[in-house]
Formats: sequence, structure tokens, C-alpha cells
Amino acid sequence: MRFVTTAYRKETSNDKAVAQSGDAKSVNDQIEVNEDRFSGVTTVKLKSQLILDKPDHQLTIKSETKLGDKKSFDSEMGTVSAYVWLESQSKGPVDFGDREVHLLIDGNSLNLGKSRGSVDAYPDPNKLKPGFKISKSFTSIFDRSALEKISQGKHIEMRLGAIELALSQPVMAALREYANRVLMLDKTSRKKKT
Repeated sequence: MRFVTTAYRKETSNDKAVAQSGDAKSVNDQIEVNEDRFSGVTTVKLKSQLILDKPDHQLTIKSETKLGDKKSFDSEMGTVSAYVWLESQSKGPVDFGDREVHLLIDGNSLNLGKSRGSVDAYPDPNKLKPGFKISKSFTSIFDRSALEKISQGKHIEMRLGAIELALSQPVMAALREYANRVLMLDKTSRKKKT
């Protein structure tokens, strides 16, 4: 027989500050910033975040933004494009409907339009969760306006086909920090160029 001993004590404001700094550290661990000193391009990555975890289906979100890279057209100058990947693993088919990612940020609609999606015909068994057979990914783009809304959002709900979910607070915190970091670094890189 095993016994578990639990100690109780009153939480102090110092405990809350330590917990909050621990949360901030874990959010910062979810974001990578790399600068190529030769090209001047800064890449900001949000590591994969688990947003749906069911016994038969798992869905993650990750993002990457390149700042300071050369644009193909003059009309693209000053734009920000955060590429967002939703990656699904499942044991069986999943209904992704019209393949449009719909977001509600604090109750306000943000439609990202149709996502490009693909089924991985030969998924790497080492990347699939045990017992899962189907791997599918979707790509969308967050522009500056979407990033600004996310950076200020307190609650995000998402729909992709038949899947509806509210993002957890840790995922929200990571997305908010990612959006803030991209916007801040973009502002800094534009100032350097003027």
C-alpha cells in the first residue's frame, strides 16, 4: 500500500509571483527567434501546441514568420505573413468540412478563408502517435491585422469542419506572446531600414 502525504499552507503573493514568472518562462520556451546576420532575416517560430487531444484524434498548431526577407512584389513591402499549420493525427477519417479555419477572438469573427490541406500518404510512423494511421495538415496565413487581434485576445474559439474547440489558457498565452513578439520585431526591423 502506498501513502501520499500532502502539505498545505497559505499561498502568499510571493508564491503567485513565482508561479507567474514560471508561466512566463514556459511561454518563452515555446517561441524561437533566430536572426540570420548575413541576410538580416529574422525567423520567429511558435513551437507545436496541442489544441485537441482525444483518444482517436490529436490536433496541433504551430507557426512561423520571416521578417526582413525580400518580397516578390512592391505591394508586399511592409506586410507580415505568419504561416500557421494545423496538423491532425487520427485513427480514422475526420470531417474537415469546407477546410476553412474560422476563429472567434473574444466573440469577434476572424475568417482566414480556405486552408490548403493535404493528407500525408506515407506518414512517418515515428511521428504518429501509437495506433494512429492518418496524418493531415492545413496551412493558413495570419496577416498583421490577425496578429494584432490575437495579441490582444483573451479567448479564442476555433472551428475547422466538424471540429469546434476553445483554446486553452496556456495555448492562448503562447499565441499571444508569439503575435506580440512578431509585431514588436517587425516594428524594430522596419525602423532599422529607415
